[in-house]
This record gives sequence, structure tokens and C-alpha cells, in this order.
Amino acid sequence: MAKPLTIITPTTGKDSLYRLIESLEAQSVPHVHLLLWDDKRECDFFYPDPKTFKVKNPMDLEQDGSRSVNSIVVKGGMVQGVAAGSSLRSVGLMIASTPYVTFADDDVWFEEGHLKKMLDLVKGKNWAYCRRKVWTSKGELLGVDNFESVGASDAERKVPYEMVDNSCMIFDRRYGSSGAVLYRETNEYNDDRLFYAFLKKNAGEPSITKEATVNQVCPSKLEGMFRKFCDR
Repeated sequence: MAKPLTIITPTTGKDSLYRLIESLEAQSVPHVHLLLWDDKRECDFFYPDPKTFKVKNPMDLEQDGSRSVNSIVVKGGMVQGVAAGSSLRSVGLMIASTPYVTFADDDVWFEEGHLKKMLDLVKGKNWAYCRRKVWTSKGELLGVDNFESVGASDAERKVPYEMVDNSCMIFDRRYGSSGAVLYRETNEYNDDRLFYAFLKKNAGEPSITKEATVNQVCPSKLEGMFRKFCDR
């Protein structure tokens, strides 16, 4: 069966990576998962496998053929400025060969049925997006992100700028390969804003759902902002 979707994950080997992969393996949609590594590793994190209760090192995923991942290691210091993961996303966008592409950062996990809902949503369009629920690293739900995953068209947007987080978007592969340069060349923490603006200008009107089927752990430094703007 042809796979309709590629999921791109740049990673340093966070312990949360296993939770993402388990959420992907629970999806009903066949997909290609590209796991992209550069020279940086977070080797101190370990995760107990819930099936065997054995502690596993996320770095093992690079060579773990039992998982439905395609690990690609890009050596040579790919990290650019503060844009962690941006250059790896550009690599993934150029490799992808499926009709549609999405991102899933290694601090994200998807609700059951998320991929099917996104594929149904994007049919007849070039791109689509959903909302996300934001959590602290200690497991506290801060609420639904109604400001950085709503784009331009939602009256509930609480900030003056427009954007959609990388992990909330799905798009036609052709726009991903065309926009890959935006990820490759930025040195700022803004790749999702750049790509959102590119899609808004070139890909037509998106399909939008207000359903939050993406979960993400926010960085500690951004916790105050999410507490202020998320809706419980």
C-alpha cells in the first residue's frame, strides 16, 4: 500500500522521542517517519519501554530496525545559529517522496486518529493545520494553544503576529521541497513563521480545524508565555 504521508523529526535523542514514536505507531495511517540526527546528542536521557520495562537509550533508535523509523545521521555540525533543527528539516523536506508531509518535533506526541484527521482535512487543498495542547515538562497541562497555532483567520488569536507551529501543519510535498530553502538558510528561531508565510502566499487557502490533536511540551523558558496565552 502506497504511503500518503512523511513525518519529519529532527532530534537530539530526548527521552520524549519514544513517546512520539509510540503515538505514531498507534495511528491508522501508513506513513514514512524520517528521524534526522546531527552531531548533538542528549545522552543522559533514558526511557523505560512500557512493553518490556527495560530502560532504553534513545540513541539506540539510530540502529533499531524493529521500529518504524528511517534514521538519517547528518554529520558535520548542521545546527545553525539558534535555529535548532531547521537545517535537518530542510534535508527531510528534500528527501520526502510521499504526496503529503508533516513535522513532529521530538517533544510532541499525537492523539489517536490525528494523522487520518489531518489527511481528511487537507484533501482538495495544498495545506491544512490543527491546534495543539501545551504541557510543562512536569506534565501539567497549560491548555490549548489559541495563539501560535491559529494562523491569521481566527478571531481568537491573542498575539499580533501570525504563525502555525511546524508540528501542527500538513502540506503538499511540492510546497515543502520549494520552501526547504527557508529552513536551510534561517539562523533565527523562526522557521515555522517563515514557512507559514510562504504557504499563505503561494499555496492558497488552508483547511483549518479548531480541534487540538497535537500535544507538545514547551521549553521551560517559554512556560510563562504559554501560561498567559493558552486557554484551559
